Amino acid sequence: MSSQTIFLPRMTSEPAIPMGVRMGNAFFSSSITGHDPATGRLGDGAEKQFDLAFRNMSALVTEAGLTTDNIAHVTVFIGDASGRQLINKPWLQIFPDEHNRPARKTTTYPLPDGVHVQLQALAIAEAGRQPLEIPGLAHRDPLPMGAKAGNLVFSSVIGGQDPKTNKQVAGIQQQMDQAFQNMRALVEQAGGTTDDIGLVWVFLRDKSDQPAMIDAWLKMFPRDGDRPARKTIMYDELKGRETLVQLQFTAVLGAKRRNFEISGVGHHDPIPMGATLGTRFYSSGIGGVDAKTGKQAETLERQAELAFENLRALMAQAGGSLDSVAHLTILLRDYRAHSTVMKNLLETFPDKNKRPACHEMALGLPGTNLIQLHAAGIVD
Repeated sequence: MSSQTIFLPRMTSEPAIPMGVRMGNAFFSSSITGHDPATGRLGDGAEKQFDLAFRNMSALVTEAGLTTDNIAHVTVFIGDASGRQLINKPWLQIFPDEHNRPARKTTTYPLPDGVHVQLQALAIAEAGRQPLEIPGLAHRDPLPMGAKAGNLVFSSVIGGQDPKTNKQVAGIQQQMDQAFQNMRALVEQAGGTTDDIGLVWVFLRDKSDQPAMIDAWLKMFPRDGDRPARKTIMYDELKGRETLVQLQFTAVLGAKRRNFEISGVGHHDPIPMGATLGTRFYSSGIGGVDAKTGKQAETLERQAELAFENLRALMAQAGGSLDSVAHLTILLRDYRAHSTVMKNLLETFPDKNKRPACHEMALGLPGTNLIQLHAAGIVD
């Protein structure tokens, strides 16, 4: 599989990691921040950083031989809710056509010191972008419910609104079921089925709601060995709101889904360690569990070593290798773990031209996990 790594050191605080990776027709970005490419420094203030981040996203996809018309999904990471009011101005400058915008998800959690915004872009070459809607539902912001690019489908955030009223359904199980039904409706709008879904991120208001979510999950994906990869996050941003759950998914139309496991390592929930649809690969959380003992290591250093070892094993199970990894989302307790992450990442990917794009998040670690990897890539 042909690949291209793009380094733009003046746009990042971590020059050892590529700003973007193009693998086949797919492009994955690392964290795109508001660094001024003329000075290499973060922009002064939140508004300036938002403007620079979106400009840097445009420059990055151009460097990859693409245009902003190839961008199918953008995730906007903000440090606090006040950043939401700064998103749409640069968004509309880059995506002015109301009938032709990417899918978008905004996620709030603590960012590194001095950083007000990070973007992550997914783009597909040689494929026109087709916005998708669910009849009866709409976002308040200027974005579609999802977007289709070639045979790939990316959702914006999906909640438990009733399409008849565009209001959240009352009742925990009812809202969970409705959210999953809305996910089904969107992939069907793209011409697919739930069998085409390869990855689902679930954001929950409260851990006590997880059994209802799992019940809805099993209704939609009842067959062991034939489920999407999944990440579940307890999301404080939903506290005090009527919204109990938010979903975000990626689908590959017309490809058979296969599941993969690592012997001795697994999840308590009914999800696989990884899934492929055709050549596309997505993982669930890969943590620091020793495959020989089935036990989790106690220290960050050892958990990090084991997580990258488990990544290697999972990619082999899926018929690929570490060279097949195009993007890693790395979940941490806090950013003090960055040096440990980098040590293991550079040892695992010593060739800088074969390193994945990366995004670190101080969010979403369950239990005693100190690190968790989520991988996306392409296997032959």
